Amino acid sequence: MRFVVATAARPDGEAATTTSPIRIFLTVRRSMSILIAAAVCGVATAWLGTVEVAVPTVAAQGQGRIPMWRLLAMGAAVLPVLAMHSHLADLEQGVTRSLRRAQRMHLVGMGVGCASLFLAFAALALHPLVLLVVLRSWLAWYGMAMLAGVVLGWRLAWTLPAIVAVILMYWGYQNGDYRWWEFSARPYDDQGALMLSLGLLAAGLVAFWMTPWRRRRLRVSRRR
Repeated sequence: MRFVVATAARPDGEAATTTSPIRIFLTVRRSMSILIAAAVCGVATAWLGTVEVAVPTVAAQGQGRIPMWRLLAMGAAVLPVLAMHSHLADLEQGVTRSLRRAQRMHLVGMGVGCASLFLAFAALALHPLVLLVVLRSWLAWYGMAMLAGVVLGWRLAWTLPAIVAVILMYWGYQNGDYRWWEFSARPYDDQGALMLSLGLLAAGLVAFWMTPWRRRRLRVSRRR
């Protein structure tokens, strides 16, 4: 979609004020609703975050228990990526540099905004060390949501985090401890879990960075 800025003539003959591309980008997206939803997730985490829910698992005779904040952190991380979807998605198939710039600003702004709201409310009840685990897992979920959004479309950004969450819950706990790749439950100072989370975030960023024209350049360079 190409951002076309039009000027409308006023009755007095003066041109109307032009609308910036980022404002046009935001008008077709539910950004404010997403921020409110992130705040609601934070409030729910402060209220019910430590409540444990039963989930199916390969250990503990087929059933285990996890705190609610692990699920709510995933939901809060997916929200800013879901906000990339708009009801004019079909018109945005042709990616231009103006659209790409607006997408970058939106991802950064919504990511920081949603994470800040969620963590601020969650901090009212969760221990600071637990908040470090929440932040670490948030980065991983956010990266996976971006990866799924780039490959499957922004409205399906939740699919990869949901699949990985099921895998973590079912196979992540064994022999009385969490596996090394269970980034959403390992201790706050676990270096392996931190590196894995940063790697997943980097994978999402690289997937977003790989624009169609960059992919074409890579294919051309490989042929040479």
